[in-house]
Amino acid sequence: MAEEHVEKRFAEAVTELTSKVQAGFIDVEDDHTDAETKCWLNSGGLPLDWSGADITCDEWFFITTLYGTMTLDGQRTHIRKFFPVFIQQVARDIRCFTPALVADWGLRQPWMKTRLCRMSDLLRQQRLTMNVYVASLRETESRATPENPMPALARIMRNHRAGEGKTLSVFIRDCVKGNCFPIDSSVAKHLNAFRLPRDERQLVSLCTRQSLNPRRTARIFYQAPN
Repeated sequence: MAEEHVEKRFAEAVTELTSKVQAGFIDVEDDHTDAETKCWLNSGGLPLDWSGADITCDEWFFITTLYGTMTLDGQRTHIRKFFPVFIQQVARDIRCFTPALVADWGLRQPWMKTRLCRMSDLLRQQRLTMNVYVASLRETESRATPENPMPALARIMRNHRAGEGKTLSVFIRDCVKGNCFPIDSSVAKHLNAFRLPRDERQLVSLCTRQSLNPRRTARIFYQAPN
């Protein structure tokens, strides 16, 4: 019975928050994520020097790593500050990151340097590009089951030995297009308001049981005003 109540509250939350997102003409679709993210980051000043119409896998990993625990404005300022450095010093290639290179970078959280360098090590050790690594994550995700609903996220968290994976979850959502439900402070407020669990795996399972796209639903919870 308790599980039925959770499913009912989740359905009510999705209905209410979807109406708020639609009223604000907010786009939460997979196909528009690149354009929406570029628009948001470019709105902080002069347009950033993007490599093309779509955000590359390397650019996605860099951007999502720098999200961290900040307000939206803080995230945008942080990314805009270091994106030109990302271009100049590593040529948009995650494999070029080293501890020595980022030693003087004033990133807002120390783990961000570790995350970038760990991914660089992983790619170089396995002789992969970021594109090939992402393709392998998508292949892993194709084997998702009700018992293992987020295999791509589980794999990248193992690769990074991460105990907390919010920014990795955002990367899986927006770049890999895999099952996930990133939980930040704004999402947590909605979950608390509807007495829903702050458990990413359980939220993805709720989505799949109700035939909802977990990524789209996660963006609704993220974008809906509190």
